[in-house]
Amino acid sequence: MLIGLLLNGCLGKQTNEKQQAVEPIKPSTQVIEQTAVSEPESTNQDRNSNIVTPINKRNSVHPTDSNALDQFIKKIQPQDEHLQKLLKEDLDRDGKPEYVLAFGLEKEEIDNIFVIREDVGYHIIGKLEDPVIVVHLNTDVKIMKLDQTDKKFIVVYSIGDGGAYSEGFSIYALENNHIKSINSDFPNATGQGIRTLKDANHDGVFESVDYYEFSDTQEHTVVVYQKYDGTGPKKMELLYKNKSKKFVYPTDPKAVIQNYLEVDYLMKWFDLPFPEMDQITDPAVRQTYDFEGVIDFSGLEYLAYSGLDLSFDEISSDDNRKVYLVKDNSLEEKAKKEITFTLEKQSGKWRIMGIELKDKL
Repeated sequence: MLIGLLLNGCLGKQTNEKQQAVEPIKPSTQVIEQTAVSEPESTNQDRNSNIVTPINKRNSVHPTDSNALDQFIKKIQPQDEHLQKLLKEDLDRDGKPEYVLAFGLEKEEIDNIFVIREDVGYHIIGKLEDPVIVVHLNTDVKIMKLDQTDKKFIVVYSIGDGGAYSEGFSIYALENNHIKSINSDFPNATGQGIRTLKDANHDGVFESVDYYEFSDTQEHTVVVYQKYDGTGPKKMELLYKNKSKKFVYPTDPKAVIQNYLEVDYLMKWFDLPFPEMDQITDPAVRQTYDFEGVIDFSGLEYLAYSGLDLSFDEISSDDNRKVYLVKDNSLEEKAKKEITFTLEKQSGKWRIMGIELKDKL
C-alpha cells in the first residue's frame, strides 16, 4: 500500500524553478563556476501556493588555463561522456578549494559526479552515489548554503524519466575527506510527484518540500515540509487545486458520498484534518470505519485517477432523504461487507446523516 511507501518515501518538480541547461564543455577549454548561495537574489512564485522558490545566487564565471587540470579531467572522464559542469568551492572550509565535475552523454543528463582536490597533483576525493531507485535523469548540480552556517552542500537535481512526471533532489557534504549523503528526496515509491528544496518561510534554513497531488473530487494537494536534512518535525498544509482553490460542496448526493470516502482515506493516510468533513457529515457519524476491505482506494495514488469505481443502489428516496447501498465494482465479488449511506437535504445541501457497515447476507 502506498501509505507505507510514502512514509519511507532521488535525485526533480513541476515548479517554476527551472534548472539551467549547460552545454558540454571540452577539457581543453575548461570553465570553473563558483557558486555560493546564501540569500535568494530573486524569487519565482510557487505554482501551488504563495510559497516562494529561492533562486540561487551565483558568482561570476572564471576561465582557467590549467593544463594539469585539463589532463586530469581527460584521465577520469567516463567513456563517451562530456564534462557538463565544473564547480570550484572550498567545501570543507579548510582553505583549499575542491572541484565538482559532472559528466554526462547529453546536456541536462548528468551520469557521473566526482569531487577532486589538488594537493601534489589532482586526485579524486570521492564519487557521488546516486540514491534514486526509479528511472530518472540527473539534470543539474549546484553548491549551496542551506542554513545559517557557513557549511556548503552539493545538491543534485533530478527528474523522472518514466511515464509520470516526478522531480526531486539529493544533498551531499564533504566531511573528513569523505563524501557524505545528507538527504535524498525523490518519489521513489510511485515514480511520480514533486519534491523541492526551498527556504519556504524565509528564515535562512531550506526545507525539503513534498507535494502529494490527487485528482480526487476536490483535487487535494497535501504539502509536507521538513528541514533539508530530513530531521526535525514535519509540517503539513492542505491545498485545493480546483478552480475555486477551496472546498466546493457537491450538488449530487452520490458525489457527496464519493467525496467523503476519498477524504476519509486521505485523513488516515496523512493524519491531517480535512475541513469539508465537518460540512458533509453529521457529527454523530464521525467515527473510524474500515472501508478498505470494501472499497479499492489504490487508484487515489495516481494523478490519472478518475474516481472510485462505485455503484449506487438507491434503496429509498424522497425530496429530502436518500438511502444508498454502495458497492465497489472491482471488489464486489470479494468484499465481505457492504456500506449503506443515509443522506438528508439541509439548507439545500445533501449531508451524510448515517453510515452502516455490515456483513453481507
